[in-house]
Amino acid sequence: MRLQTLVLSVLALSACQSTTHHALTPTDTQRKHRSFEFTYEAALETPPAGAKDVRLWIPIPIDTPDQKIEDVKIEANGKTVENSIENGFGKSVCVETHGEPIKVKATYKVTRYETHGGVQAYADLEDSLKPDAKVPLNGKVAAIAASMPNESDTRQTSKMLYTHTLDRMKYDKPDGQPWGRGDSEWACDSRYGNCTDFHSYFIALARSKKIPARFEMGFSIPAGETAVEPVKGYHCWAYFWNDSEGWVPVDISEADKNLEKAEYFFGTLDENRFTITGGRDVLLTPRPAAGALNFFVYPYAEVDGVEFKGVTKSFSRRNL
Repeated sequence: MRLQTLVLSVLALSACQSTTHHALTPTDTQRKHRSFEFTYEAALETPPAGAKDVRLWIPIPIDTPDQKIEDVKIEANGKTVENSIENGFGKSVCVETHGEPIKVKATYKVTRYETHGGVQAYADLEDSLKPDAKVPLNGKVAAIAASMPNESDTRQTSKMLYTHTLDRMKYDKPDGQPWGRGDSEWACDSRYGNCTDFHSYFIALARSKKIPARFEMGFSIPAGETAVEPVKGYHCWAYFWNDSEGWVPVDISEADKNLEKAEYFFGTLDENRFTITGGRDVLLTPRPAAGALNFFVYPYAEVDGVEFKGVTKSFSRRNL
């Protein structure tokens, strides 16, 4: 078996292309934080008969102003993968075989801090004003934004958009419905969905108001004291840009689940999460045959140039 491992950088476009790398400062020890080991596993165990080119991509996180990533260990089919290339907002590993199964396991230590915003020059402002494939700026959401007045400053306008989204949307994931794609126009009509739908709708509103806004994806981390616990699935949130503050975070879907924390989640993110990637219309290298991915947090696979959905995945955290 020939096993080829390729380390590649991700997120070379879209709202979260970073231009500056920020190390954590000593003052971060004064912020609420937690540390845990995260394990990300993915497997393509049964390639189709006759498969020749089997590829599996997984994301790997990097340091941000709100988290520190250490002790990264990646194994692919029992061999260590050296992960050394990064761009501004993440890494990824692509494992390729000639028709054989693939198993990948990544573990790393995460120290995550409560986020209050205020980060300057962390993402490209021009990119954070542009449309994405599923976040257009010339449709129903833009028309709604145009009908809403501008408040006295960017923060107040963004708070109005946050409150509007919270009032309009409901966190719900009914069977058979196309929630979870981060389609702002669909969210506008359906008025329900998961975190991707909430925040895509908010981002479309903000960008239509000429307020830069961007998208981050990661995982919610169980806050319990259990030593090792499964992590069920991804989570996402958004940031808007305010000249006087920098990037200000919002988590509207979490606010919808717990309305008592609606004020908290405008401008603050708790430490029970971490960021693994950001942006939309993500271009990986080597380029998948499908082209840009809507977003990238779960493993993605192709067999002979066609997306393969028979990939298993599991995630867990161990308290440190």
